[in-house]
Amino acid sequence: MVAIVVITYTYLHAPIVVGDWTKQTIYLWVINSCHIQAKDAKPRILLVDDDGGKGVFTIKKICDELSLKPTFAVIPALSSKEVYDSLRNWQKEGFGIAIHGYKHEDWREWKYNKVIADINKCEKWLTDAGFKISDIKYVVTPHGSNNTAIRKAIKDKGYQMVTGANIVNPDTTTFQMGRVFITNKTNIKEIDNMLDKAKRRNCYVIFGTHSSLPEEFSREKTKAVLSMAIKMGFIY
Repeated sequence: MVAIVVITYTYLHAPIVVGDWTKQTIYLWVINSCHIQAKDAKPRILLVDDDGGKGVFTIKKICDELSLKPTFAVIPALSSKEVYDSLRNWQKEGFGIAIHGYKHEDWREWKYNKVIADINKCEKWLTDAGFKISDIKYVVTPHGSNNTAIRKAIKDKGYQMVTGANIVNPDTTTFQMGRVFITNKTNIKEIDNMLDKAKRRNCYVIFGTHSSLPEEFSREKTKAVLSMAIKMGFIY
């Protein structure tokens, strides 16, 4: 009887996966299958643009046209003054800022204390640059890295963790968040189907972009996907 209940619950609440199943996707799928959705869950979207290069200006223009406020994952050591001056001003307007590693080094082989030190270094840089640390909610792990030390460090620092798993989140309250990348290879029909399922389940969809990588980024598909979500009734 218990097995039937577990199987039925998992079938009805199984997270939505987009694209390839990776080891991390499977891990997050299992974790989120056990998550009890918040009673006030609603279909929501967020766009997180990685790296803080000059592509942020393109993302800002797209989102201004759609009346959306994205989150920018910043790499302090790679950001130019022009970019971080703009991001600081945008944060005051309600745009999000996320931590993305001081130099975007791969954390997968790092010990807990080294991850903590890197997050602390990012926080100091952001504070010195005039950003409001208390408004930052997310750590976007460099290279999508995810292990026990990373999870503990981010949790102990009081942030939510955005991973590299191709998965839709049950709601905004989960600690580990998956996201769906929009690239020039994105299948719009597949995203349409995913959003339809996500809306019916009151899920939280985090989209990701690399606006500063012209070989990957697509302005047209990014705007098309976000516009689609808005028309379907997702809350930003």
